[in-house]
Amino acid sequence: MARWIRSPRLAFLSAAFVGCVWLNQGPPLRRYDALVGEASSSLHPLVRSWLPLAFAYRRSADEELYFATANAIRGTDFDEGVLLAKRGEMPEEFKHFPHPDGQWHRPYSEVPFEYPALILPFVVLPSLLSRTFGTYALYFGLSMAGLVILSVSLAVRANPRPTPAKRAEQWWFAAALFLAQGALLVQRVDAVAAVLLAAALWAAVYRRPFLMGLGIGLAGAAKIVPVLLLLPMVAADRDTFRSRGAVARVAAGFALGLAVGVVPMVLLSPSAVGAFVGYHAARGLHVESTYGVFFAIAALLRGESPGVTLSFGSYNLGGEAPSFVSKAATPLLLLVTVAFSAWVMMRSRPRSEAERRDAIAYAALGALLCIWLFGKVFSPQYMTWAIPFAAAIANRGVRACLLLAMAISQAYLRGFYDSVVAMRPLGVAALGARLCVLAILAVVLIRALSVVDRMTQAPSRRPAS
Repeated sequence: MARWIRSPRLAFLSAAFVGCVWLNQGPPLRRYDALVGEASSSLHPLVRSWLPLAFAYRRSADEELYFATANAIRGTDFDEGVLLAKRGEMPEEFKHFPHPDGQWHRPYSEVPFEYPALILPFVVLPSLLSRTFGTYALYFGLSMAGLVILSVSLAVRANPRPTPAKRAEQWWFAAALFLAQGALLVQRVDAVAAVLLAAALWAAVYRRPFLMGLGIGLAGAAKIVPVLLLLPMVAADRDTFRSRGAVARVAAGFALGLAVGVVPMVLLSPSAVGAFVGYHAARGLHVESTYGVFFAIAALLRGESPGVTLSFGSYNLGGEAPSFVSKAATPLLLLVTVAFSAWVMMRSRPRSEAERRDAIAYAALGALLCIWLFGKVFSPQYMTWAIPFAAAIANRGVRACLLLAMAISQAYLRGFYDSVVAMRPLGVAALGARLCVLAILAVVLIRALSVVDRMTQAPSRRPAS
């Protein structure tokens, strides 16, 4: 039995099964509702026993948005009501869509799109193979699962000389992360950023600054905030970036990666970048953010119900105080990230390649924690970005905290998200519990980096002459 557990092939196949099959089994919500309606009569007992899993992994509203957007771009029939209802309140320019005429329509100028251009292929291509939403969601989920599996593969390869047992351990842990993250793993576009950040980790470990910068730039071109990983990852590897040439190469790769996301938007519509920036700048304070949790706790203590609205595709807090915090959150996030990078840079130089690899991965995870804890928006799918970095290291505390944080998110998203949106005690308790776990994760990361620092500074013992 132990021999099979130490098999990298079996571990890989298990992770692939979880990502491609298990997490991808859910039906569209309408299909699920139809099955529930038939459950007491005509359904086979095996189908009835599957219904709890069908509910847990049912397809998401985000996928419906992707499908409708892709069809609008292709000029085929699409559900305009879905695009309006799922986004909620938003700028007027995001409320106008072309009529289905069989002709392709340009994103940004004719079809509103709230993501950078790098995401377009991943949204549109599955629609070329699909006539129904169910088929589209299946292909989309498979593509996202494939990207996350590739991200773990890159993380495994970031260890120059891994043993078979070590590779197996990394893949088993990846499978556990997939299960903890749940349907979020395959039903959102965040797998795109995850694989690009994994490529940046691989390039950083093998001292390829241009590719490292390119990976982070492309990840930023996909999901914006991953650009904040650049400074901490550079700070964690001082020896590589002592030369101006290495700094210039990482900067050039970073700029090229960002250009891949920005230039196509400008070509498609001169106003695309401005509308995109304005859309995300106007987003309110997300209920799942750290600030949202504190506002919710304060409201519960006062016996009040905080005002929550569906806007810009998420549930956000209204009012003067949340609006002020929302505007202050971005500068604070930048400040915290710079401070964390400075702390990482002051660490002593790692003595071995293994310590160097761990320091880079820890720094990247620390940057992600800054985003999760101090950003005005914390969608739980952002935790998908951490999977390759967590797979690259073996710290049990980091692994346990990340698994628990993902599991809590999956529990409330699929079990009682209405309590989160309404800021009822159960929902606030779940958000508070996840926040505590992430705070513990931050402490574990700092301690892990400090241990490496103490090991590096420890005087070597020489035999007495």
